[in-house]
Amino acid sequence: MFSLNMGNNLLSIILAMMLAVTMPQLLVSQNCGCAPNLCCSQFGFCGTGDAYCGQGCQEGPCTSAPSTPSTPSNNDVTVVDVVTPEFFNGIINQAGGDCAGKSFYTRDAFVSALNSYSGFGKIGSNDDSKREIAAFFAHVTHETGRKIS
Repeated sequence: MFSLNMGNNLLSIILAMMLAVTMPQLLVSQNCGCAPNLCCSQFGFCGTGDAYCGQGCQEGPCTSAPSTPSTPSNNDVTVVDVVTPEFFNGIINQAGGDCAGKSFYTRDAFVSALNSYSGFGKIGSNDDSKREIAAFFAHVTHETGRKIS
């Protein structure tokens, strides 16, 4: 029963990622553009109160000076160097054999999807980039119900 649920969850995640590639403008995380009476927090979410309008507030009726958004750095980390075929396959191969996504979601598809997200894994230091990439894969793995040791 667990592997059937894991396969369904993995398939759902993979389908969502494929949709993100084909419709990136619809699947962007809330990244400001808030209503005039709301603040955009340092993390790009709309709301009121100190968590949104205080330190790091990007726009709106901020109670502190707006922060400057992070800009891509010239670090030397590339996603394709971090997400090697061995790394990617090591994760996907943990899915059950009955998982439909296992047969069609490949590293090549992942690398192709990167073209729509040129800033992914490029903000901050080398370590920041590696953390962002690791967090993405940890999130996907968690959402599929698979625990990697």
